[in-house]
Amino acid sequence: MRLFAPTLNGLSFFMEPHHFFTAQRVLIVAGKGGVGKSTLATSLAYLSARSGMRTLLVSLDAPSTPIPPHDLLEQITVSPGRALADYLATKGLGLLSRQLAKSGIMELVATTAPGLDDLLVLGRIKAFEQELRADVIIVDGPAAGHALDLVRAPAQLKRAIGNGPISSQADEVIAMFADGTRCKVMLVTTPAITPVTETCEAAEELRDQAGVALAPIVVNKYEVLVPTIDTTSLSPNSRDALQYLAQRGVAQTDALGVLSDSLELPQLVTKRHRLTGEELVVALAEDLEEAIKAMP
Repeated sequence: MRLFAPTLNGLSFFMEPHHFFTAQRVLIVAGKGGVGKSTLATSLAYLSARSGMRTLLVSLDAPSTPIPPHDLLEQITVSPGRALADYLATKGLGLLSRQLAKSGIMELVATTAPGLDDLLVLGRIKAFEQELRADVIIVDGPAAGHALDLVRAPAQLKRAIGNGPISSQADEVIAMFADGTRCKVMLVTTPAITPVTETCEAAEELRDQAGVALAPIVVNKYEVLVPTIDTTSLSPNSRDALQYLAQRGVAQTDALGVLSDSLELPQLVTKRHRLTGEELVVALAEDLEEAIKAMP
């Protein structure tokens, strides 16, 4: 699908990627399994770096998507145990954190209380943001269903624990979520009715229940529509194939209609590519750049 830039009095105007990425310092990418969330997060980070910004890509699990090298792009994995070790080190307890790490129980300690693991990870991301570790921080976040649990964790822990260091950490993370210039959540979907419906539900919960600002929705794996042609001279198999593609195109258009009617958010559409690895990351970055430039 070709995206064209909006015009005003016959003059084209664009949103540059620099302005898109600096609209917030932390962008948490979330989406249902299978929509390409991790690859999209990697492509966003690569595009940010390619646009001239120091970019930090934060993964919550071991990275599974290869990333093209770039001087302005850094990648790091943040686990609850590592986040706890870093937190203890900032409090002058580096020796204790190293001993816990050597004993192999750091991750166990970090996940003792429900929600503590999420708060520790969010606290580390908040620290990166406050320390200006990078101009842009892209987080390869959780599946859409867990995204609400992630952003709710600080408030839930604060109510359960009351005062103290954990409560203070929760307050700081809550303040980051409440400020759309500091942090937004970007949801990723595909143009099919089930993931679109789940994305709409997740968006409403994140925005209305958790008070988190949302970035534009990414619609990944968009299939270019098949043009209408005269099929009288085609073989039955070819006609059946064209009919199948046409029906899939109708379903795709219907799903995008539901998305537009349900959420008043811009959509960044990326095409389905028959590529893998770094080639796929670069191709999606180019799609994202084109879609961002077409935003008003």
